[in-house]
Amino acid sequence: MKKQAILSIFATGTLLMGTASVKAQKKMSLGLKGGVNSTFYKYDSESQYSKSSPELGGSVGGFLKYDFGSWFALQSDLMLHYRNSEMENKFTAETSKLESYDLELPVYGIFQYKLGTGKLFFGIGPYLGYGISAKMDDMDMYSKDAEGKSSLKQLNYGAAAMFGYDFGHFQISASYISQYGIGSMSSISALKRQSFGLEIGYSL
Repeated sequence: MKKQAILSIFATGTLLMGTASVKAQKKMSLGLKGGVNSTFYKYDSESQYSKSSPELGGSVGGFLKYDFGSWFALQSDLMLHYRNSEMENKFTAETSKLESYDLELPVYGIFQYKLGTGKLFFGIGPYLGYGISAKMDDMDMYSKDAEGKSSLKQLNYGAAAMFGYDFGHFQISASYISQYGIGSMSSISALKRQSFGLEIGYSL
């Protein structure tokens, strides 16, 4: 199941990027991007955690953008994230660091406006993610208890938003990824991720 999920994300990303060879090049842009992220978690009332403090992480990947006109475009990112957050146990008040590696594939509807020599843009859409690993001390956060519930859900989805400026070959943006309030996940996962990012992209 894990291999099928990760292969599915890679295949989707490869399919999206592969369409560049059959589309008009002046409307299609393919590029690389990377940056930093800051992550914290929401939790339900049954969770053993009472506080999540965001820490800095890193992100790297690529993007494929297709402009349908001067004001609208679609963009898909395929990103690998390293994330970490300090978690406080509500029973003992002890803190531990939750570290994770995740693959994410957001698809944005981009609304853009020509400003100066470039374009100001805002994007919103869904994302699909797969957790490669997530550990806190020696505990695997994807392991299930006797009731089949885990602290984190390995295959996850949610909403994504992005805001930035496109200089032409360079793109700078701020992003937000959220699982909270998306889907009926409380019976499966106790923690839901919220992550902010700041990225710089370069069109090839």
